[in-house]
Amino acid sequence: MQIQVDIGFENLVKIVKQLPKDQLLRFKKELKKESEEDTQLKDLRSLLLEAPVFTDEQLVTIEQTRKEIDKWQIK
Repeated sequence: MQIQVDIGFENLVKIVKQLPKDQLLRFKKELKKESEEDTQLKDLRSLLLEAPVFTDEQLVTIEQTRKEIDKWQIK
């Protein structure tokens, strides 16, 4: 069973401030973990988007080289 409740930001802050210390620390750890996961995804995304790419000419050269290598026979 799942319940969805709309809580304003200010109310959420008040609720979090009322948590016992051990639960507050646990809550902070969860937030930190989520933040680190988001950062890792952003880093991966930026790496992939900024990575070098082959030109069409390079792709043609690679394809030709593969065809030539496929013609070789092992003796």
